Amino acid sequence: MPRNRRSSLDRTLAALSEPTRRRLIERLGGGPHRASDAWRGLRISRPAVSRHLRVLRRAGLVSVVPRGRERIYQLAREPQGIAEARAYFERVGVFWDRALDAFKRFAEQEPDR
Repeated sequence: MPRNRRSSLDRTLAALSEPTRRRLIERLGGGPHRASDAWRGLRISRPAVSRHLRVLRRAGLVSVVPRGRERIYQLAREPQGIAEARAYFERVGVFWDRALDAFKRFAEQEPDR
């Protein structure tokens, strides 16, 4: 699917599929960070962090506020993709719950002797 036609759910799941991006999200959950501070403690280069932040921004998970020459990154206030992901997992969760309940009933049955 062309990049511009991906749904916000697709962009969200793709963005969160990478462990470094999840760590950046967790870090930003503690409050806004300058781009130069966001990479501290990660074993990747500054350019790589910039690329990860760009993916998160395009997915609508992170916003950037220019402050003078710096860019301040923060979690997006109302990320549409997260709401869609929650709804998706709730719908899919119903199927898994039913399947696991059926498996449990099957496993707990007395075997025919």
